[in-house]
Amino acid sequence: MKKFFSVFGSIAIAACLTACNEQKTEPAQKMDAAQPASSKNLVIYYSQGGTTKKVAEEFAKQLNAGSVELKLVKDYPSTYDSTIVAVRGERESKQWPALQNPKVDLAAYDTIYVGAPIMFGFYAPPMYTFLDSNDLSGKVVVPFCTYGSGGRLASAKELKALEPNANVVLSYGISNRRANNPEVNLAEEIEKHIAAVRAGTDEEAFVGAYGDLRVPSEEDLAVFAEATKDYGYLNLTPISVASQVVAGMNYVFTCNMKAFGEEMPAWVKIFKPLPGRGPAQLISVDK
Repeated sequence: MKKFFSVFGSIAIAACLTACNEQKTEPAQKMDAAQPASSKNLVIYYSQGGTTKKVAEEFAKQLNAGSVELKLVKDYPSTYDSTIVAVRGERESKQWPALQNPKVDLAAYDTIYVGAPIMFGFYAPPMYTFLDSNDLSGKVVVPFCTYGSGGRLASAKELKALEPNANVVLSYGISNRRANNPEVNLAEEIEKHIAAVRAGTDEEAFVGAYGDLRVPSEEDLAVFAEATKDYGYLNLTPISVASQVVAGMNYVFTCNMKAFGEEMPAWVKIFKPLPGRGPAQLISVDK
């Protein structure tokens, strides 16, 4: 029987610029070690437009932890297009921007929560300045991110590669749209994520037990169209779908995506609330 996760194996999210996951956490599987509730925590983040700051502050509040906001020496341009040009140049050259506070004293902390917006599918460049300036060896590192359409898994995977001597655990991600939607209970989501981290829940368990893949029905395709209507630039073609019922209907569509010229496989997560509670929502786009 073909289950969704086994079809895709290792997953990396691909999305241009800033993207989540509204998942049901399964308690069974564990990582190498659970994080004790008594662990000393610190939240470190860079925020471009305020959404990541909002998420970071909620983590710090629930953890009763201190926080450090990474500040640029020179802010990005005020316009969207100019910021894209600047960020693209930094990524291509690997010349990361200077921070006012690149070095953070981490000696007293066991667990570091690190967060940033997603830009071009990965962390915003200021996060790399922080990573280059600090040694996370021996720390438990909990990544979190905000985005437009995806980037949680790809950024976490990259962080593991950059910090091989740290224990990078289950990442949290939420779209800008959902994070700023008053109907979304951000505090509850973060509370559940902290509990999952402390329980040692791994990524496969976090993905959850979707049913078998099937050919999308007309109803499935209508949900897909409703959720992706604002993301035409991704050129998504649904091929198969799996679903599970958790506070509504959760879908995972396997798709062909032709967003930037080259066609590639992708999977798209969509949440359809209970009747009368709003339209279908795009949660994330992963390749």
